Amino acid sequence: MPRDELKVSIIIKGDRIFLGTQATGCDPKMTTLQGNLQAALERIPAFVEEANRQWDAAPHNPKSTIPEPVEPVRTAAPAAGKPAAAQTSQTAQNKFF
Repeated sequence: MPRDELKVSIIIKGDRIFLGTQATGCDPKMTTLQGNLQAALERIPAFVEEANRQWDAAPHNPKSTIPEPVEPVRTAAPAAGKPAAAQTSQTAQNKFF
């Protein structure tokens, strides 16, 4: 389904092209390709058609399911070669003032 409002972005750096498109209420679609401005302009109609098909199926990207990081387990064991009493008298950070 064609969208009422559509934004197309082209960024060219050397022979690399970034092509992006965004419609109201939909997540943006992006791609990169090789070439020049002419190559980018020729690719736009197919790229927009492909984006419209994807937006018709699902306007938003799926939610990420990356698990939360697990905090490492810390132990209170004394460092090797130092008695426990020496460790407690030392501060975590040196005081300069």
